Amino acid sequence: MTSRLPPEILKNIFQIIYGHKGCYRSDEHLNNLFSCLLVNKEWCESAIPILWSEVFYPIQTIRIGTITTYLSCLNLEKRKTLQNQAGVNIPIQYDRPTFNYASQLTELNFDKFLKTIFSWCKKYRKPYRNTKRNEFMIRSLLELFSSNCANIKYFAMNNVPNYRLYDDYYDNLVTIDFKLLTEPNIRDCLSGVKELRLEWDTLVLNGFLTALSHTCRSLETLDTNFAHDPEFANLFISKEQAEDLAILISAQSNLQKFILQDYQNYTHYFLNSLNTQTLSLKVIEFYSVDFLGCISFEVFKNCHLLTHITFEDCSNITVDMVKPLLNASFPNLKYVHVYNNPDYYDPPCEDLVKWADKKNFKGKWWQIKLNDLDLLRIIKYFIYFIFSVFSYWLFKPFIMGLANILLKYLSWKLGLHETMNRGY
Repeated sequence: MTSRLPPEILKNIFQIIYGHKGCYRSDEHLNNLFSCLLVNKEWCESAIPILWSEVFYPIQTIRIGTITTYLSCLNLEKRKTLQNQAGVNIPIQYDRPTFNYASQLTELNFDKFLKTIFSWCKKYRKPYRNTKRNEFMIRSLLELFSSNCANIKYFAMNNVPNYRLYDDYYDNLVTIDFKLLTEPNIRDCLSGVKELRLEWDTLVLNGFLTALSHTCRSLETLDTNFAHDPEFANLFISKEQAEDLAILISAQSNLQKFILQDYQNYTHYFLNSLNTQTLSLKVIEFYSVDFLGCISFEVFKNCHLLTHITFEDCSNITVDMVKPLLNASFPNLKYVHVYNNPDYYDPPCEDLVKWADKKNFKGKWWQIKLNDLDLLRIIKYFIYFIFSVFSYWLFKPFIMGLANILLKYLSWKLGLHETMNRGY
C-alpha cells in the first residue's frame, strides 16, 4: 500500500505529532509516531528523520536504547575497539541498521546526551574500573555523527538540578576533558551550529567554553541563562569563566541575536566582546542582569542593524551609560522594551525609559505596547470624546438658543443692538 500524500506533507504531519523544540512530548505522542512507522515503507522513511532529529530531548525520559542503536551503526572492528578501550559490553541490536540514524540528528541537547551515556555505561560496564569509560563513549558517538555528516543546527547545555539526580552525574562530568570537541574527527559535526543555548552547568565543564569558541564560529543566536537555585549550585561564576564566554562571543562571524539572563558579575566583558559583532547584531536582550562595573552602552550605538533591544529587571544602569544611545540613529530599530518589576527591583534608569518611549513612538502605532495605566487613560479620553459628541447633538437646540440670548445681551450692553437691528 502506498500513500497518496507527498513526502513533504507527511513530514509536516509527523512533525506536528512529534512536536517542535521546547514543547512537552508525551509518551502517547511518541507512541503515535512509532505506530506510523508500521504503516508502510513510505511512512517509515518520512517518520524516521523526525524521530531521530531530536532524540536527546530534554523533556522526556532517558532512553538508553538510543545509545545501543547508535553503536550498532559502527562496524564490527570499531565496536570491538571501543569495548576494549571503554571496558563495556556492547549488545548487538542489529547487524546492519535499516537506516543511517546518526545522519538524522539536527538538535543536540548535550546534557541529556551525556546523562544518557552515563546511564548506558553504568548498565553495560565491565566489572573493572575505567576512569575514561564515559569519555571514550562520548568521543565515539560524536565521531559517528561527524563521519555521517549530521547537520546539527541547535546545541544546548541545560541545567540538571541536583535534587532530581540520584546518581553520580556531576562526578562523571569532572572526569571528562571536553577539549575533545576540537578534535578533527569531531569538530565538523558542530561547525554548522546556528543556535547555542548555555545554562549554569556549562561553567562546571572543564574546557567546554574554550572548545566551543574553536568549534562553533557560525552562531546566529547565543542564548545564555545563568538562573540557578543557590541551594543546589555547584559553583560561582569566576573571572576566568566570564572571560571564556566573552571569547566565545568574539569568535563568531555572524552573531545576530544575543540573550543574557540572570547574570551578576563581569558583565562588562560581554559588552566589550559584542564590539566584534556590531555589523551583524539585530536583537539584544538582557533579563535580570547586573550592569555594575560597566561604563557605557557605546557598543549598541554602533549596531546599525538593531531591531529590538530589551532591558528587563536589570540593575545599576546609570545615566552616563545611557548617553551614547540618546542621539544614536538606529535606522532599523523597531522596539525597545525597558521594564523593572516594582516588587523586586528598583525603578529603571529614567533617561533609558524616556529614550525607549521616544523610539517606540516613532514606530507604527500597533507596535507600541501600553501598560495598564496608559490603557486606562486612552479609554477615559475616548469616553469623554464620545460623550461630548453625543451631548452636542442632543442639546444642540438648547445650546444654540442659550448662545443667541447671550449674544443679544452682550450686544445690548455694548450698545450694538440698534446696529444689529438695522442689518449692519
